[in-house]
Amino acid sequence: MKDVFISYASEDRQVAQTLAAGLDQAGVTVWWDRQIQVGSEWDKTIEDALAAARCVIVLWTDHAKHSRWVRAEAREALAQEKIVPVMMAAHAIPLAFTGIQSLKFLEWDGSAGTPEFAILLDVIRAKLSGQAIQLPETSSTKPSLFGKLISLLGLKVILGGGAALLLIASSFIRIDPVMSVHVQTARMEFRVIPETGNIRLMDHQSFDALTFQHVGKLSVNPDRLLVADPAEYDMDSDSYPPKAWQDVEVDGKTVTFVADRPSISPDITLEMTEHKEAVVGQLDSIVLTDEAVVSMEVSPDNAVTWSIRTTQGRQRVVMSRIHAVQLIQSGLKATPGLSIPFPQDQELTYQVIFEHKPGTIELFGQDEALVMVLQEKSDNTNDSGDPKRDAVTKKLIAHSVLPIQDVDFSWQDPGTGERRIPEGFRGTVDYVSPQGIPGVMIGENEFLTVEDLAHFEITSMSVDPNSHQLVVDLKGEAGYVKAGTAGNPQDLRPTVFDAIRYSPLFEPVRTLIGLS
Repeated sequence: MKDVFISYASEDRQVAQTLAAGLDQAGVTVWWDRQIQVGSEWDKTIEDALAAARCVIVLWTDHAKHSRWVRAEAREALAQEKIVPVMMAAHAIPLAFTGIQSLKFLEWDGSAGTPEFAILLDVIRAKLSGQAIQLPETSSTKPSLFGKLISLLGLKVILGGGAALLLIASSFIRIDPVMSVHVQTARMEFRVIPETGNIRLMDHQSFDALTFQHVGKLSVNPDRLLVADPAEYDMDSDSYPPKAWQDVEVDGKTVTFVADRPSISPDITLEMTEHKEAVVGQLDSIVLTDEAVVSMEVSPDNAVTWSIRTTQGRQRVVMSRIHAVQLIQSGLKATPGLSIPFPQDQELTYQVIFEHKPGTIELFGQDEALVMVLQEKSDNTNDSGDPKRDAVTKKLIAHSVLPIQDVDFSWQDPGTGERRIPEGFRGTVDYVSPQGIPGVMIGENEFLTVEDLAHFEITSMSVDPNSHQLVVDLKGEAGYVKAGTAGNPQDLRPTVFDAIRYSPLFEPVRTLIGLS
């Protein structure tokens, strides 16, 4: 187990290496070297190292600020209460982390023998020994010149007539807050923020049945491929008898199914076969292209439906750990040269079998659109007959954050065109910045509108098996926040007066003028 985990952007590798060498010479064991490629899964080795470390140093630079991996590591370290942020460039800390005190070492190169290194080493040793950490004045908590003047002049001078007028005026000036939002909803829609490269919607979700609509292409490299004779389908048992299955020679080649009929919406369903009774496979990732719009709904049986659309680019889905899967497809055609003994202009059922080791299936959406329905069989009853006791929350996003530029919890009634609130919608809004402002409860049948987002992220998403609701946590800055009812909407953006009123720094002001 290492004492310290260093989180950094790949562009800042030299700084991290210099810092690690200095800490090692000072007798502090360090874990810092890692190889993560953008788009790959969040490596388990790093997850274990971060969990084992007793202190996590986050090197915030302009590169780190835009790194999903650094933000994810920082969020996990914050949750475990062992983060020590080091701001190495002005305004380099993302808004979601601005409420955390940090050491301010601008332009430091991480080298030992400097005042910055000595301060950081003292903070690390205090953290490792379990002592309360008091950040020194060279950190970002150093009192400003304005604060010193206030202290020198005295609060009573400031509370003169001119200051009173300023306080009144401040009650009309709105602030774009950094918020933490927790909601339960049967439906939500969000747009992924434009970024360089692709973004994962989710990973590591097991499934028993998975349906895709608007499929463009599916590729698989099976050991065996069988196809069922449609004429042999048994209506009574709702299945194919053993004699219906015929082997298709694959000879180790990759088999591709491609949409070839524009008039038909191609779809594919993956289901369990008799070869495996547990789980069909693992949904590793859904990779979203820039500005993808994602709609999500949960049905009463906890099936999750994704509807993904974009202005450009196809969505990519990767599934792995598959031993055997029944593949039902329509509107697609198999690889040229593959001998399929039945006409491919009808629905055909295949068995994809991996005999030697688990295999992988890769799928792309068609025409910038993809609809997916995920179903996972679960037995939520136990000996007591209580169906809720064994119900397990299904996590849809883990180990990463998802940056978004807008989110909508309402839906449009196709009959009237009116915007409606999902049944059972409720949640809370808490303020990260400005600090001290009381949170707001969103009750059932009340709406929440969050727009004009900046550095806004979905930090977790899951399905509650008892309420059949999406449970979503979001965090970031919002320029438009309203809640309440249609007849009584309320602007949840605080004013400058609110920031003053609830700030701990202005406790003497509140006492003097009688604010609660």
